[in-house]
Amino acid sequence: MTVEGPVQATNGQSHARTNSKAEARFKPACKVLNALAGKKADPQKKSLLDAVTKRVDLSPVLGTELHGIQLSQLTEQQKEDLALLVSERGVVFFRDQDIDLDQQQDLGKSWGPLHVHPIGRKDEAKEDAQIFQTNEASKIHAGDGWHTDISFEEVPSAYAILKLLEVPPVGGDTIWVSTYAAYDKLSPSFRDTIEHLTALHNAEQFLAAKSDPTGSIYLRRENVVQSNEHPVVRTHPTTGWKILYVNAGFTKHIKGYTKAESDALLHFLTKHIATSDDIKVRFRWEKNSVAIWDNRATQHLALWDYYPNTRHAQRVVVLGERPYYDSKSKSQLEAGGASYQAPPLWTRDIDGGKLGYKW
Repeated sequence: MTVEGPVQATNGQSHARTNSKAEARFKPACKVLNALAGKKADPQKKSLLDAVTKRVDLSPVLGTELHGIQLSQLTEQQKEDLALLVSERGVVFFRDQDIDLDQQQDLGKSWGPLHVHPIGRKDEAKEDAQIFQTNEASKIHAGDGWHTDISFEEVPSAYAILKLLEVPPVGGDTIWVSTYAAYDKLSPSFRDTIEHLTALHNAEQFLAAKSDPTGSIYLRRENVVQSNEHPVVRTHPTTGWKILYVNAGFTKHIKGYTKAESDALLHFLTKHIATSDDIKVRFRWEKNSVAIWDNRATQHLALWDYYPNTRHAQRVVVLGERPYYDSKSKSQLEAGGASYQAPPLWTRDIDGGKLGYKW
């Protein structure tokens, strides 16, 4: 695979319902940028962190909650500092936010162009924002299964911003997992094996939208069945850290492998991510809570354990850069960017060692 630098989407896409011309227009134009979101941030993030009343790191690996600041009032420097904090910590949470959908979009646009999802809802007022409402009439819910948003695109997502407008009395939590740490947990020899592999991503499952019996959703474009190639291990353009970039939702095949070989490797990698409870954070939503996460550095899963109650949210997804791998990049632990140390559990069974208590 050719190693290339970050390539980011630009504005100016045109969107229409499914036809070949619409698909051609939808494909994001790309150009090399000298500055990505967070590149102008203060490494200490003083503009942002000096303005908050409280910072709580929810786990050593990922997840930070900031109090006493409104996202609707951020300065340009605070937006840059926030982008860097999100990229380092994976996901950042806020409560009691007054930000409306227009302001949510403006915040996203300060980091890059917004994504138009291939599935549209007839009641959505904006193409580049999504409304999720799950209730007693719902047959499915958004966010099911471990995934990173829109990895099937040629230029996938950098950030996502989600605000909860209505929450169930209990349940409806979202869980995130660090894909920095998922890479670090692998043995050095296994990392060497997968670092130059390429995977095919697509969203062929979205074709089911064409047969929606309610008629409330439609498919904007059918090219979601066409696979885009992304490195299995990618480099984060802002932090420079290595990321394990496969997910159960959209990663379909390892290029150059037989189906049996690919299925076995993807099963191992996706199970590794899904079962690594020590590198996860779980967030209990309240009305007007906001989460901002880095879709490169995390995967997430939304729980549907609140039926028949209602969960109502609005989301914008920010496009990033075409994924690339830089062989000179380091992992989060290697770069000294982690606020934790690798526990012995991660390496003690290498070369046939057995799990269990060792005094």
